[in-house]
Amino acid sequence: MKYLTYYENNEIISTKDYKEAVDKLKMKNKKDTVQKYILHKYAFTFCLEEVEDSSQYYLCRKQSDSIQFYLEKKSVQGNLISKQREEIREEEGEQILRGEIQWMKDDERTLVRDFYLQSMLNELKYSHMMEFVREIYHYDKQDYVVFDKAIRRQVDQYFLECLFEDDVKVSVRRAKTIPRYILNMLSNIEPVTEQWVYA
Repeated sequence: MKYLTYYENNEIISTKDYKEAVDKLKMKNKKDTVQKYILHKYAFTFCLEEVEDSSQYYLCRKQSDSIQFYLEKKSVQGNLISKQREEIREEEGEQILRGEIQWMKDDERTLVRDFYLQSMLNELKYSHMMEFVREIYHYDKQDYVVFDKAIRRQVDQYFLECLFEDDVKVSVRRAKTIPRYILNMLSNIEPVTEQWVYA
């Protein structure tokens, strides 16, 4: 399982400001570190009213040159965001969306078993899907700038635009690292690799 913690600040900017920001980022960092992809986040919510859990669960599909599927558990405290992620196969993702989750009960992956447990005990159910057209630029050290050029929410068979036509959502993410000795005490936790920073 991958674990990532970072601070995030968000703002809505115009397309003109987005283009100027991208030009400055490219000048600052000569390396070709931009990633562009489409991210589908299938959100699951607790159906029981008495469940007061700040964590949010997602099934994610990231599409660029290849397609990646993973489960994500996200916790937010102010501007600090913590995420746990576990890669899964495409067939497993399709099973989850169909509600076929019995196989998750005895899976060796911690987050997969947690998802199953929350589904059984606290009625974690599929809610909606969000689509992001995303660009990520490396800024400094472990800091990244995330641009969402389009955000859509699926309602039945239709998509609702969550941004105005000339708007771009920008997020600045500054990594908060966990000391290695703490990570070593946590079972099945690995430090994040760059491929996981982007989603």
